[in-house]
Amino acid sequence: MSEPRVHVVIPTHTPRYLDLVLAALSRQSLRPASITVTCDTDDESIGKVIERCAKEFGLVVDWVRRANHGMERLCQIRNNAVRHIATTLAETSVGSGGGERGGGRVLVLDGDMLASNGLIEMHAVFGADHELVYAYRMDVGHVASEALRAEKVASGEQVPEVPSAQLKELRRRQRRYAKHLLLRRFSLAPAHKPKLLGGHFSCTLDLYLKLNGFDEEYQGWGFKDDEFARRGAKLGARVGLGIDSIIAWHLWHETRQPEGRMADLPTAKRFARKDLPVIAEHGVRNPLDQHQIEVSRFGG
Repeated sequence: MSEPRVHVVIPTHTPRYLDLVLAALSRQSLRPASITVTCDTDDESIGKVIERCAKEFGLVVDWVRRANHGMERLCQIRNNAVRHIATTLAETSVGSGGGERGGGRVLVLDGDMLASNGLIEMHAVFGADHELVYAYRMDVGHVASEALRAEKVASGEQVPEVPSAQLKELRRRQRRYAKHLLLRRFSLAPAHKPKLLGGHFSCTLDLYLKLNGFDEEYQGWGFKDDEFARRGAKLGARVGLGIDSIIAWHLWHETRQPEGRMADLPTAKRFARKDLPVIAEHGVRNPLDQHQIEVSRFGG
């Protein structure tokens, strides 16, 4: 049997923790098929971090970026990365009907998420029978996050703790998510439940392309992950739950959640609409207009 192909996508707008994220990926029990850092900015400092880490940790990393448009377009840069995987890396075709089966798996891991050593392998294991794999995170405090060093993460000298209280909470979340999936089978829970954490999940490349990726009309904070999960459910995507078994640590940063009621956000109003298609109008195919995309490869 051929080795599972898991393509890691790292969305980020800052170099702050990127060296730690890449260092952790160098220690994986299952080597990623590719690593793509995708950015809503063309900040050269990010490229310098990638170049250094690729050399120090023996990685091959592609950097997909374009200039910023003045507001957050996370959905679009996720799609830019997957389009790169599907076309430039020739993993599968991108046509009007989506991708071909057997095209591997997309693992999204935000630029502030530190992977445990078996994270990629666990996504492959859960993903053998599930199009979507839900995972979650453990939070690392400010001081502990700032104390981490990439070379020590890569060597295994520094590994964040697995606090018993947080592990207990993940187990509770696992049970709650399993209940949501059961209720969903009988139309007793909404299709976007359980809640997808967009900063750490995986899905087949086939599913991502069938959905045409994330809806690029969602710009700014909120609801984009719920919307992707809801459309996946409508296509009948099978969900595997690795909430308490696939460990990733979320490194500290100040919250980016806007003040005020979530219901007043433009993304909330779009999410409430019932007339939007299951296949995103603007996504991997037919993206919203954007600045020119540039791609650089480091390592290899």
